[in-house]
Amino acid sequence: MEYSLLKEIDKKSLQAYLIARVYEKLFWPTFFPLKATPFLTYETLVGSKGNRVAADIVAYDTSAPLKTRRTVSKLSGEIPSIRMKKKMTEMDLNTYNILKAQARPEQMALLDLVFGDVDDCVDGINARLEWVIFQALSKGQITLSTITNAAGVVTEEAIDFGLPTANKKVVAALAITAYWTIATAATSKPITDIEAVLEAARDLGITPGYMLMNRSKWLAFRVSAQVQDFVIPFALYGGTKVKRAPTLEVANDALKSEGFPQIMIIDTRISYEDAGHNITSVDPWLDSGGEDRYVTFLEDLNCGDMLYGPIAEETNPPKQVIQAKKGPVLISKWSDVDPVAEYTKGELNAFPSWPTIDRVLSLDTENATTWGT
Repeated sequence: MEYSLLKEIDKKSLQAYLIARVYEKLFWPTFFPLKATPFLTYETLVGSKGNRVAADIVAYDTSAPLKTRRTVSKLSGEIPSIRMKKKMTEMDLNTYNILKAQARPEQMALLDLVFGDVDDCVDGINARLEWVIFQALSKGQITLSTITNAAGVVTEEAIDFGLPTANKKVVAALAITAYWTIATAATSKPITDIEAVLEAARDLGITPGYMLMNRSKWLAFRVSAQVQDFVIPFALYGGTKVKRAPTLEVANDALKSEGFPQIMIIDTRISYEDAGHNITSVDPWLDSGGEDRYVTFLEDLNCGDMLYGPIAEETNPPKQVIQAKKGPVLISKWSDVDPVAEYTKGELNAFPSWPTIDRVLSLDTENATTWGT
């Protein structure tokens, strides 16, 4: 391990770059904002709030009746490390030397080469956090496989956040023709299903304010004949009410008028790189079978915390390594010899804590009998 070979980079310049650099807006901080912890373990208490329990009417001079405390479940585990590394080979370094010799200070090709790996590492850490929270939000669990986490941990069982069985719902009509798909647009009943979910939510003391779905599920929702009938009073196009697939604004106006949750579309992509360095773009909302079945009902967009813990390399830095941070993400740069190479690494120890998962409902829109099967 040697000092960085890139003369433009020292601790001060790297930190200045990361402070000034504005990256693409992310979803995950909306749902799980960052929260520091001094430990690399977490403990999440999940308590059921439910409906208010009425006090008893009693006679004077009698003792107040004793009521039970609500059950509180506890989820615990280790905060994992999220890491990736980029390498500049001998050929890359030769290109760097040529660009440096020819470039004016303002030319971008040299800067892209110098800081491109830094950007990739920051983006890579954030991409994994996006994937983690959308896997959790879509079905309440995370599965790490050789496909989704090629060079890392593979879980034998899903990491389950503990979505209660009573909060898992299926479509109301016992028929495949009621599924939320484009093929069943004439017979699906999304409004009926939403009403059924909200009725179940009321029994649980939950008042959902949002419905989360990905874009492909939204497209199936908006072409449903029942949805198009539902939104007609709000579907003004050129001053005329027209029966057609609504825009998101029209759909949410109609839903709001009935006191229904607002739709939030999760429209993003994440890329996997497998062991052979082949890159595949995926929708992080999809389940392990590649399906977009789930619609998630939330009371509030803030579900919990993204807990992040200390990084050993930051607290015990090798003297040859240049380090700087973008938020909690640690960026390290160093070089090697024989063969000569320049390395950039991104690292973050983080995992979501979801204490309000008992306040969440999930609708399997392509199942009429048992959620998740």
